[in-house]
Amino acid sequence: MKTSVFKKEILFWFFLIFLISYSGTFSQNVGTNYAININNIYLPLDNRGILADVYIPPLGSGGQFDGHGFLFCGGFLLSGFHDDSLWTNGVASAALIEDYLPGKINMQPNDPLASLYKVSKSDPDFSQSWHDWIDAVDLGADFYDGNNDGIYDPIDLNENGVWDHDEDKPDLIGDLALWCVYNDSRPTSQRRYNVEPKGIEIRQTVFAFEGSQGETANTIFIRYKIINTGIVSDTMNSVYFTMYADPDIGDASDDIGGCDTLLNATFGYNMGDDLVYGVNPPAFFMNLLAGPVVYIPGVTFIDNNGNNVYESGIDFPLDSAYIRKGELGVYLYPGAKNISMTSSVSYPDGNPNFGDPAPDYIGARNVMLGYTKDGTVVDPCSWPFGEVRGGVNCSEVNPLYWYSGDPVTNVGWINIDDTDLRILNTTGPFQLVKNKPVEILTAYIVGRGINELNSLTVGRNISTEILTFQQINFGYPIVLSTENKIAPPGQFILNQNYPNPFNPSTKIKFTIPSVGTRDRVSVQLKVYDVLGIEIATLINEELSAGEYEVTFDVGTSRDLSLSSGVYFYQLKVGDPEINSGQAMIQTKKMVLMK
Repeated sequence: MKTSVFKKEILFWFFLIFLISYSGTFSQNVGTNYAININNIYLPLDNRGILADVYIPPLGSGGQFDGHGFLFCGGFLLSGFHDDSLWTNGVASAALIEDYLPGKINMQPNDPLASLYKVSKSDPDFSQSWHDWIDAVDLGADFYDGNNDGIYDPIDLNENGVWDHDEDKPDLIGDLALWCVYNDSRPTSQRRYNVEPKGIEIRQTVFAFEGSQGETANTIFIRYKIINTGIVSDTMNSVYFTMYADPDIGDASDDIGGCDTLLNATFGYNMGDDLVYGVNPPAFFMNLLAGPVVYIPGVTFIDNNGNNVYESGIDFPLDSAYIRKGELGVYLYPGAKNISMTSSVSYPDGNPNFGDPAPDYIGARNVMLGYTKDGTVVDPCSWPFGEVRGGVNCSEVNPLYWYSGDPVTNVGWINIDDTDLRILNTTGPFQLVKNKPVEILTAYIVGRGINELNSLTVGRNISTEILTFQQINFGYPIVLSTENKIAPPGQFILNQNYPNPFNPSTKIKFTIPSVGTRDRVSVQLKVYDVLGIEIATLINEELSAGEYEVTFDVGTSRDLSLSSGVYFYQLKVGDPEINSGQAMIQTKKMVLMK
C-alpha cells in the first residue's frame, strides 16, 4: 500500500515537472486579468480596458516602478455626436466610470472567449499560444498572413519546426503582447454618465519590450482600435479620444502635472522629495505616439473636384498619415495626417470646480476639450493652480495645454499645486464610420533620475527615443500583403527646406534607405503651388540608398517666375517590384519671400 502511494507521488511530481517544463505549449488565453512585470514596471490589467486598478496577487493592484506605486489607474474617455446628440463614455475607474464590458457586442461578458490573449516572443513557434490566437482572430485580432490567403492558420507548412515568412503567426510587437476586445454595452442604469450604449467596440493590444536600458526601457505601449458597429448610427462625428490616468507617484498627495506639446505627452511628477521614493521620485509620462488618421480638405490635400473626399489621382496630397504595425507592415495614407495631442489637462482630485467631471457627461466633454467642467476657457494669467514664469507673456500661452512650461528650466506655465492628481491627454476630432476602425497608439513611460526634475529629463529622453523607434516601425522588417502598405525596411526622410522662408534659393535634403533586394528605387522630387499645379521637377530618376541634397533656385531659371507665397515640395519614392505600384509620399510646405 505504501509502495503504491509512493509511486503515485512520484508520478504526480514527474507530471508536475513536465507541466512546468512545457508550460509554453499550454493555453495563453489567460482569463480576465493579467499582470505585466517587465523591466522595472509592474502593470496589472483586465479584459474591460482597466489598467493598473486591477488586484492580482501577490503584488496587488496599481502600476509599480522599482517596487513602489506610480499609477493608481489608467484608461480612456471617448466622446462624440450621433445626429445632434452628444455622448461620452469611457473606462476611468478613479472617477467610477466603467462603461465597457468584455467581448464583442452581443457576447456574454463571462464568455470564456472574451478574455485576455497573451503571446510572447519566447513562445515556441506554432505552440499553443499561436493556436489560441485563432480565437482572438475570430474576435477581431490582427495576424501575420504569411501565405496571403486571408485565413489565420498557424501551421508549419514545410514541417521544419521553425516559423518562416510564408507561414502565419500572431500579431506580436515586442517581447510580450496581450490582446482583448471590449464593448460599451453596460446598461444605462449602471453608468456614471447615464448615457445609452453607442455600439462601440474597442480592440486593445498592450505590448512591451525586454531591456532595462535603451529606447524601449520602462515603456508599456497601448494600442486602441475603435470600431463603430453601426447599431446606433452609421457615423459618429466630432469624436475625441482621451488618455486618462490617476498617477499616484509614491505618496499620492504631492503630485503635480504638466505637458510637452512637442512630444504629445502629458506627465505627472513630484514637487520635491517623496515619502515613499525619497529624493528621486520618478516621473510618469502618458504619450500619444500616433493619433487617428484624418483627411482635411485644404489642409492634408487639395480637393480638386470639391467633393470633400480625398481621391487618389484626382486630388493632390499635402501630407501623409501612417499606421505602423511592426511585422504586419506600415500602412500609408496619402492626403491624410495623424492628429496630434489637441489638449492636455491636469487637475486636482476632489475640487468641486475642477475635479473629476462626473456624473455630468457634458462636463466630461468640456474637460476633454481642455476647458473646465462648465466650459470656461482657463486663463493662464490668473489661474490659481499655476504660474507663468521666465518672462513668458501669459496672454500668449495656449490655454488648452495646461502647464505647458518646462519645470526643469522654470520657464512657461508651471503647475504649483501639489495634490492627488488626474491627467488627461486628448486627440481629435475624427469620425467613427461604421465598420471602419480608427487606430490610436499610446505609451506609458516612467523616467527616474537623481531627483524629481532630473526624472522629467529622463522621461523626456525616453519619450524622444520611443517616438523615433515607433516611426521606424519598432525595428521590424516590413512585410507586404495589402495595397495600402509601404515597404521601407529603414526610414524615408524628407527634411524641412533651409532656409525657409527663402529668396531666391533653398536646399532640400532627403534620405533613401536600402529597399528590398534592389540597389536603386524610383525617386521623384517636385515643387507645386497651392493649387497643386506642378512648378518644377528637381529629381526624376532611380537612386541608390543614401542622403541627398538638392537646391531649388528660382533666380537662375528663366522658366520660373514665381511670386512670393506658399509652395509645396513633394518626395515620392516607389518601387513597383516590391511595392505593388504603391509609392511612399511626403510633402512639406515652404515659403518664398521676395
